[in-house]
Amino acid sequence: MKFALILYNKAHWIFEANEKPDFAPNIKLVDITGKNHIQEGWYYNSKTGEFTPPAEYNPPPVEPPPTAEEMQAQTLINTEYLITMNEMGIEGGKL
Repeated sequence: MKFALILYNKAHWIFEANEKPDFAPNIKLVDITGKNHIQEGWYYNSKTGEFTPPAEYNPPPVEPPPTAEEMQAQTLINTEYLITMNEMGIEGGKL
């Protein structure tokens, strides 16, 4: 026999045993004998008795770090900005 221990509506642990173990009454075990496709982490619907796989997580794309040329260009722009502000008599963006 094959069982799934259900914790927080998920198959937390899947194991095989000759008979259903006698755990504490608050521990939910579901017989999944013959349902070899079910895996740990799958959601369990206690009303329907069905398991569903978790949705795939697609992390947002990560922007690559700026190249050395891009950082140099940004430094040049910042420097030119500060020089211009100084020539206009504006310190720290204040008049």
